[in-house]
Amino acid sequence: MKIQHLFCAIVLSSFASVAIAAPTLQSWECLKSGTQHNFVLVAPTQDSQIIQLMYYPYLKSVRLHHIKTEYVEMAEGRPFEQHLFFNELNGKQLTGLYEVILQGARIYGVTYTAKASGRITSYQDYLSDVEKQKLNQILIPKNIECI
Repeated sequence: MKIQHLFCAIVLSSFASVAIAAPTLQSWECLKSGTQHNFVLVAPTQDSQIIQLMYYPYLKSVRLHHIKTEYVEMAEGRPFEQHLFFNELNGKQLTGLYEVILQGARIYGVTYTAKASGRITSYQDYLSDVEKQKLNQILIPKNIECI
C-alpha cells in the first residue's frame, strides 16, 4: 500500500512540475537613440506584417496598424531588406508613424515620426553588452530578454 502511495505521489509531482514550468523567455531587439533616454524593444512575429514594439521602462505594447511593406534588393544571395510602415494608434486616433527596417530576423532600425509635431526619432544603435546585461537583469524576471 505504501508503494502505491509513493508511486502516485511521484506521478502527481511530475505532472505538477510540468504544469508550473516557467513561461518561455521572449527575445527582443533593443535599440537606443542618441537623443532619447528610453530604449525601444522590438520583436518580429511569424507574420512579417506584425511587429511587437514597446519602450523601456514602460513595457506596454504600442498599438500598431500595418500600412505597407517596401523591399530593397541586397547583394546576391542575401535576403531582401524590408521597410515596414505602421500607424501608431491611441484608441482610434492616429498619433504617429513607425518605420521598422529589418533583414531576415534582424532588426536594424526604428524611426518614429510624431503626427502632431512632425518630430522624428531614430533608434538605430544597439545596446552595448554592458547595457544589455544591466537591462536584462530587470527584463528577464518579466520573461523578456534583449538580444
